[in-house]
Amino acid sequence: MHARRLLAFLALACPVAAHGADDAYGDPIPAGAKLRLGTARLRNSFISPSAMTPDGRFLVSGSPDGRVVFTDPATGKAARTLRVEGVYGAPTAFSADGRRGLVGGYGQPQVIDAESGKALAKLTRPSPGGDSGAALSADGKRLAVGFARGFDEKDKDKPSTAVVWDVDANKEVASVSPVQNQTVYVALSGDGKVLATWGYHADRSGKEPPKPEDDPSRQVQFWDAATGKLLAKVAAGGDYSPSTVALSPDGAVAAVSIGDGALYLFETATGKPAGLLLGRARQGRKVAFSPDGKTVAAAGDDGYVQVWTAADGRRVATSRPPVPGTGAPRALQFVGNDRVVAWGNRVSAVVVWEAPSGKLISPAGGHANLVTGLAFPAGGKEFYTGDASGAVLRWDATTGKELGTLKLEDSASRGTVVLAPDGGRALCVESGGLGVYDLPAGGQQFVIPGDFNRSTRGAFTADGSRVVQVLTSYDPEKNPGQVAVWDVATGKRLGRLEMPGVSDLSAAVSPDGKTVVTAGVRRGEKGPGQFVVAGWELATGKKLGEFAEEYQGFGMTHVAAAGDGKSAVAVSPKEGAVVIDVVAGAKSRALDTAGKRVGTAPAVSPDGKLVAVATTPGFGPTPTYSVFVFEIATGAAKKKLDGLTGTPTVLGFSPDGKTLIVGSADTTALVWDVGG
Repeated sequence: MHARRLLAFLALACPVAAHGADDAYGDPIPAGAKLRLGTARLRNSFISPSAMTPDGRFLVSGSPDGRVVFTDPATGKAARTLRVEGVYGAPTAFSADGRRGLVGGYGQPQVIDAESGKALAKLTRPSPGGDSGAALSADGKRLAVGFARGFDEKDKDKPSTAVVWDVDANKEVASVSPVQNQTVYVALSGDGKVLATWGYHADRSGKEPPKPEDDPSRQVQFWDAATGKLLAKVAAGGDYSPSTVALSPDGAVAAVSIGDGALYLFETATGKPAGLLLGRARQGRKVAFSPDGKTVAAAGDDGYVQVWTAADGRRVATSRPPVPGTGAPRALQFVGNDRVVAWGNRVSAVVVWEAPSGKLISPAGGHANLVTGLAFPAGGKEFYTGDASGAVLRWDATTGKELGTLKLEDSASRGTVVLAPDGGRALCVESGGLGVYDLPAGGQQFVIPGDFNRSTRGAFTADGSRVVQVLTSYDPEKNPGQVAVWDVATGKRLGRLEMPGVSDLSAAVSPDGKTVVTAGVRRGEKGPGQFVVAGWELATGKKLGEFAEEYQGFGMTHVAAAGDGKSAVAVSPKEGAVVIDVVAGAKSRALDTAGKRVGTAPAVSPDGKLVAVATTPGFGPTPTYSVFVFEIATGAAKKKLDGLTGTPTVLGFSPDGKTLIVGSADTTALVWDVGG
């Protein structure tokens, strides 16, 4: 190996700095990175926390590599991990002392030792997953499991049953036959003495639908958990089937919700009504009794938590979620008799709060969705980031501290935010098209019309003066893709290209504003089709040249315009990142990303000479990502940024080209020094 090639290899193989720093939360950042904007704690969970330990100290969730993670809800920091024997899954419930956990599983529920992960009892049966597929008594000694009919034709006549299991003896205690024939859900009283069943029933006879009072899908049955004897059968009011059933710790009372706002209370021994608790609209998605049985709590689609006294139905409190847009909680759990904790996902961020105080428990701030926009406002003192939910945040460029939110006003339906590089404007995908906003005030200036038959995406040019609008459809023959360029100051369209037969379309404008570059897939009638990259004269719509190669792969295409007015960096499904001469219609060179697949759109430096390319390692338990910085004219690799653990979603250079920000799907952004 020649000396020059050896030095280049070592430069790429080694990190760009010897040691990483810590972010504002004390978490390490990759070597060579300057700042992390936001936090990855309680973010980007592949599986939302499924349970909380009875003392309220830890949220419990599954991880992509099959471990169970115990996380402090106040700090968002993982405290310990647990490897569960056998089937993958995280506990959905714990015994009152926290020593045993129920892992619901689909078809293989089990009770585990919460310290070692060892299976204490395991069943293999067609059972539903989720919170109501199985239930555990307070002492952890009894397990109830429901039923889920499979799609195999040979199972169509298999009887639907629910079972009660002795955990210590690992044997069946009782089996019951509910009236439902498709799915059976279960609840078990804290003392393990009463079982409730409900679920979904399908009538295959083709006869007239049953009367509401006779419809099995609307019925709840109560059973003696020791003998399997039927105690009572009830049907809640309203027009829907039960969505949730909760039993008091002693099993004497059941709270049934159909999600219409009311909780219907019944005596389990007789089926007689025991009360009616009226709540907010669509209240009752989650229901829980306090450990002493004196209080009932429920949560609805809007995230509000309401609390009543069980004896007389008096409403004790109504608490709103502290973070707007959280929606229905993933779970609701009493921690003690007077405090109930709820948690759920606000898109990619886990939000934890308590009632009746309404206090936020989980860390506040940062994005709750993947980062889609980056900006470097004049003066160099701040960074702006936008996300896929329409939020724009300000950050101190020196410390990475969050400085506040820039509110985009006048938008009824807000989605992905893209920012002009100088932070002077924002572009937001909305129901009517692309909304253009002035920053920092956030007022909407106008909307670039979209098309109901085509999806709309947009981006600013390097100087922020123009918007490139891309319209694509699933049927490019009937609804051809379009690329339009708009002047932001005047609101006038400067040019439009129609791309019949081209799907997965992307586009960019050269820094001088004269050339449009496009990339897409031209589907073949019989063969695999072609990946095409072309250059166009904006003023006239004249095609300058086109490069085409056999299409191999799937997904969106990406393209960026270089500074010479004739070169484009495109992501080829066949070769990865390539430089294309869009005038000659030829490939100039491939950019060596060490065999890694290229992910999101490349970013070109303001002077048009450098390009940043993000790569993805594919699937794996602990994936790490890399970003390469190349010289476009020669293909030489200038930097390699390693150690990113969030999937890169957007890249952006500072005006002087010395700083690169990488936004990620984990809701954070990393700031790198790429000068020199």
